[in-house]
Amino acid sequence: MPKLGKLQKLSTDELVALFIDVSLEMKRADDWLENGAYNRAYDKLDKVMAELQVRSGDGRYALLPLLTHPNIQVRLNAAVATLTLSAVATEAMQGIASLGYCSQAFSAKRMLRAIEEGTWKPT
Repeated sequence: MPKLGKLQKLSTDELVALFIDVSLEMKRADDWLENGAYNRAYDKLDKVMAELQVRSGDGRYALLPLLTHPNIQVRLNAAVATLTLSAVATEAMQGIASLGYCSQAFSAKRMLRAIEEGTWKPT
């Protein structure tokens, strides 16, 4: 995995691959209830998303194919990252929320409710 300080040197495709890897780290940490590992992975993911966002034309568009990824954490993270870019992201988040049996479904429900109530505005 590349150093996070060198993100600007990575191609968009490399950042998408890193986004997937970090999302999988988050899922593993969530499954094993490792809050510290989850939080560290979240911080990495936040940096990857920020780097994609500043790319010409908003590199987060490259995450849209991940809305159908087989891993639920990858799908959730991609939906959160692309909510302002596409209605498909909202649909993906609603699909995750409807699962109702995992922490990702709970997170999706919470985010959708916050958007509806106006207490959270995706950027």
